[in-house]
Amino acid sequence: MNTSGLVAMALTIRSNDGPRFIFHYPARPRKGKCEGDILYGTDMNFNKLDAEDDKNDKNEVDRIEFDFDDDDDDDEKMLHSFNRISLSQEDSSAGVIDGNPLNHHIILDEKMHLDEHYDTPNGIHVVPWEYLFQFSTTDLENILTPSRAYRKSRFELTLDSLCFLSYPIHIREDGTWTRRKRKQKLKGGNSNAESLSSTTDKEKGIRKIYDDSNLSEEYYEGGMTMFNVVFILDVPRYDMKQKVDEMFDHVVKKFNLALMEAQASSGYVWFESELILAIKEKAREDRRPMSWLWREILLLSTLASAIRDIFHSISHNKIATVKLGSGLDLSLQIPVPSFLISLPTSKERAMIGLLATNAIPFVNEDGDYGQPQLNKHFALLLLENETKLVAELQADKKELSAALIECISLCKPTLSFAQTAQINSIELTSLLTLASHLIVYRRAIAIPPLHSQNVYIVSPNCDLRMLPEASLLWKKTFPFAPSLQSFLAALSASPRPYRTLVPSRDHRPTYMEMLAWLIRGGWVTQLRTFTWIQVWPEIQYEVDYKLRAEVIKNMSCDQSKPQDQDGTESSDSSTSNESLDDYFKAPLTAEQVAEKTRLQRLAAKRIEQLAEEYASFSKLPAPVATLKPSINFSAHLKAFPTPYIIKDPGKLSYTESLYVSAIRKRFTKTRAKNLWLRFIKYFNGVEALESIALRENMTHKETWHILLEYQEHLLVCRYW
Repeated sequence: MNTSGLVAMALTIRSNDGPRFIFHYPARPRKGKCEGDILYGTDMNFNKLDAEDDKNDKNEVDRIEFDFDDDDDDDEKMLHSFNRISLSQEDSSAGVIDGNPLNHHIILDEKMHLDEHYDTPNGIHVVPWEYLFQFSTTDLENILTPSRAYRKSRFELTLDSLCFLSYPIHIREDGTWTRRKRKQKLKGGNSNAESLSSTTDKEKGIRKIYDDSNLSEEYYEGGMTMFNVVFILDVPRYDMKQKVDEMFDHVVKKFNLALMEAQASSGYVWFESELILAIKEKAREDRRPMSWLWREILLLSTLASAIRDIFHSISHNKIATVKLGSGLDLSLQIPVPSFLISLPTSKERAMIGLLATNAIPFVNEDGDYGQPQLNKHFALLLLENETKLVAELQADKKELSAALIECISLCKPTLSFAQTAQINSIELTSLLTLASHLIVYRRAIAIPPLHSQNVYIVSPNCDLRMLPEASLLWKKTFPFAPSLQSFLAALSASPRPYRTLVPSRDHRPTYMEMLAWLIRGGWVTQLRTFTWIQVWPEIQYEVDYKLRAEVIKNMSCDQSKPQDQDGTESSDSSTSNESLDDYFKAPLTAEQVAEKTRLQRLAAKRIEQLAEEYASFSKLPAPVATLKPSINFSAHLKAFPTPYIIKDPGKLSYTESLYVSAIRKRFTKTRAKNLWLRFIKYFNGVEALESIALRENMTHKETWHILLEYQEHLLVCRYW
């Protein structure tokens, strides 16, 4: 299923001889909007099953997708499409309509096939590979080789419904393709010599086939000034921006930059371009069919085969792995989300079958927001059979193969990365790096560790259309287990710990494997618990009573301060000199009298307020702590009609800190009282209570016993 909208790829270059259209794949591409059900929210269309057929997957080296059929109507449609547009009028002559020789009466000739060459009555030689869609490659080679102004920038062109997307690469002004490195001059010289010798050997072999007719002696210089690999998309207008942005950021730009490195090191693009042009020219002279030519190009040109592999992988939403030149390996993919944080709205595209969970496996440590790291408290869940995956890695024999195999054998979905590293005495950083590699290459996902004490429910985003097919696979994988329908029905009942579904302790390993299978397929998700600190009116009254007492005490102290200051001033004035005494004995001015009167009024007002506050405070009953503050409805608590919720314990105000301290004093068990200040950072509605045991290195049983002591003061919410 083509969900990316990619319908073709093309390679163009510009040299001293002008622009050249080198190659395109597939040989005969067809327009077609990206496939897939257009569903929104959580809607499911049961009339269309998203059964992706991999039988036509063209990833073999010696296979080519070249669809020539004998359907006359299809040929007429394709011929008619060739006649729609001609951007060049150079070939216009009598008997040729709109400059396109294919617009002749031969359209009605049922014996004409696009695979073969054809000569018009006017003697024009029609070559089948000189047209892409309805456009002439002569016109396209001028359009798709933009000027230096577009160097290493996004180039986007829309013709009809097709979007031509590329990242043009031009040679630098100093005649090099990349900036040279100073310290690697000797090493670079050796590597260039080796790559040059290897490509020269290849050139000699090709020269024997094509008789030295078209390959230049100095192919690694060649006068090429730019090259451009163009990705051609056909997507609906409402998806255009998203699809084009994804394709450019993750595939187009990276592939062109990789080719630039290969061209800088060994002249790879220029050599492959000359090779393809030589093969095409030979085929033109011999009037070879287009199907034969494309098989020959894909067999001899590594760049053409790389373009083919990338096309098939990206168009089928898979990872493309290609080798460019002598030693440049490249992997390309459009990232696919592994989980869904929230269900899409009625105006958002549906993502049916994706695991629904808000447990984000990546965290930002040490304030580095640019480089998120894998959470060490998560576990690794393989998306493929472990035996099959290990066999593929063993056959691959790459540098990381042995390390990845060890990582796969050690990591279990029931153990966090930190636990795995501690048990096996290995470095945690290396384990996280290997696990991230498996996640990026879609071989695994990171989930909270599976535990029998956790609660699991049927995912609200599961794809029920696939239930019949999944039931057969479930029965094959777990022949002695209950049917998939009945097991999902049991999980759909009132939420309860998963261990209650396990018949006995001996069945626990098998049932944990069943749980991993369900989560892997997006059928089940964990129901997690989130909390906030809830301050009941009783505790609010207690803190308010304490604050008012402090206010009255402070006001009483303020009243006594002026008397003390007057006494101090009188003692100081007795020791002052005569000039100062004369100054104070002098009659007061009008301003001084007004200021003295104002201060006296303020002092009298403070005394009156203190008396009122003290009278009001004396009428309040003293706070009394009860065992259940949630059911205390005393009359003096009416001033606090609702509980107060502390949203972020990490940023407490002064009053909120008093609330937290007052709650702590109410716990009777020493263990609960000591852990209260450590646990409150998890009561923010973001951290799940199920993660506390791992982070605090405690057992699940001990953690939940402590949390039960706190439940009177917590607002609980359960969410996936």
